This record gives sequence, C-alpha cells and structure tokens, in this order.
Amino acid sequence: MNQLLTLSSTAHVSSGAIAGMLFSMGIAVLGPIALLIIWRIRNRRHVSGDFAYMKEKCSIVPAFAGVATFTVAVLVLENIPKYFLFSGSSSVSDYILNHAWAYAFTGALLAGIFEECGRFVTFRYFLKNYTARETAVTYGIGHGGMECIILLGVGMISNLSLAFMINNGSLAVMIEQLPQQQAHAYELVIANLAASTFSLYLCSVWERIFAMLLHISLSVLVFAAVREKSKIYLFPLAILLHAGLDIFAALYQFGAINLLVTELLITLLSIGCAVFARRVYRSVGEK
Repeated sequence: MNQLLTLSSTAHVSSGAIAGMLFSMGIAVLGPIALLIIWRIRNRRHVSGDFAYMKEKCSIVPAFAGVATFTVAVLVLENIPKYFLFSGSSSVSDYILNHAWAYAFTGALLAGIFEECGRFVTFRYFLKNYTARETAVTYGIGHGGMECIILLGVGMISNLSLAFMINNGSLAVMIEQLPQQQAHAYELVIANLAASTFSLYLCSVWERIFAMLLHISLSVLVFAAVREKSKIYLFPLAILLHAGLDIFAALYQFGAINLLVTELLITLLSIGCAVFARRVYRSVGEK
C-alpha cells in the first residue's frame, strides 16, 4: 500500500500525453461528424433521378440507424453472453480467460455475429425502403462513428480525468481513503498513464480510422447481401471478416501480441476488405 501511495503521489502525466488525449477525443467526436458531412455533400453533387430518390441518397437517417444498431447490438445484446463467458464464474469461463486463443476467438466471434446480424436486421427491416447503395456507407459512418465515440472518446475523457487527478495530487488523496484491494486496482492505471506519450494516442487514432473503414466496408457487404439475393453469401462472409480482424485486437488485449503487430495487421486487412467492398459497392444495382 505504501508503494502505491508513493507511486500515486510522485507520478506525473506529461503535457504531451494530455495533448494526445485531447487530440484523440476531438477526432473521436468530430471525425465521424465531419465524414458524414463530406459524404452528404458528395452525394448532393452526384445525384440523379427523381427527387425522392435524390433525397434518399442524401438522407442521414441511415447514420442514426447505425448509431442505434451499434447501441443495441453491442452495448446491450452482445454483453449478455459476454457476462457468462467472461465472468470467471464457470469452468468454461475460466478456460476462456486463461487461454489466449480461446479468449480471442470467443470475443471476436461474438462481435462478428452480433454486429453483422444487427446490420442485417436494420437493412432488412428498418431501412427496407432505402435502396440506394449510398445508404450502406451512410449507415457505416453512423455505426463506426458510435463505436469511435464510445471506445475512444469516452475512454479519453476518463483518461483526462485521471491524468488531472494524478498531476494535482487529488488521486493520491482519494487512494488513501480506499480499501487496499480497491486501491491496488489503480496501480496499473497510474503507471500506464504516467508512461503514455503523444505517439501512443496517435496509434489509437490510427486504429480508429481503419476501424471506421472496416465498418463502412462491412456495411456495404451486408447491404448488398440484403438487397440482392445472389449476394447473400456476403452476409456470413462479413461475419467471418469481422471476427477475423477482431481476433488480433483481442490477442493484443490478452497480451499475446504487441501493439505494432496488431495495428499493422488490422491496417492491412482493413484495406483489403475495403478494396473488396468497393467492387461490391459498384456492382450493387441502382434504381
């Protein structure tokens, strides 16, 4: 306990790290909004056909549908099986938590199933009247944007709060009043924040950029699967692609691979998925 109190009272989060947190938070919140505005402007300049169809191409309703789908599918439904599988309350859960590949495979497969099924249901039932292929991209911006805000934006708010508490000494005062078990939970957090740099947060932004690219690409695949029966195979493919990329992020969380390898693999695979999705996008029939 004394060692922890010493760490909390002597630790300092650099101004560069705080600047990185602020930058990441700004990108997380403003990036998706800016992307949606740019996409809408682009669509307005390239519209053709009757007025109703032109209005559909420029609609931001699919973006809000993406936000809602992510919220329900990921923050609510996906957490139900996760509670049982990652709680450590059973032999199965213990096995998953203690084996890297089991941990990565389970988490990645759950993400792929729930998110892609969420996309499928939304396109099939809630956006069934939106037939323009631009809908897929608009939806992807909303879905990926919500994830960006939750994972990066909210995470940076928490980090900033702790960083200021570390630097002004208030965290050390708070830790003194906590039970020893709760106090030790802050040890790794303090050490990580004190060691963080601006470049580390740039990596977070980099990862979110390609995560957004992936969400848009997967949205295109699922949209095509819903709109054209001949492309239904793209739906299970989207699940597998999603799970395949998330495995590397899960392995990093487990500590099985390092950050550089994780970011490199996610970047390359996201680009490959985007190239394939672009071909699918061009092949989706126009009204």
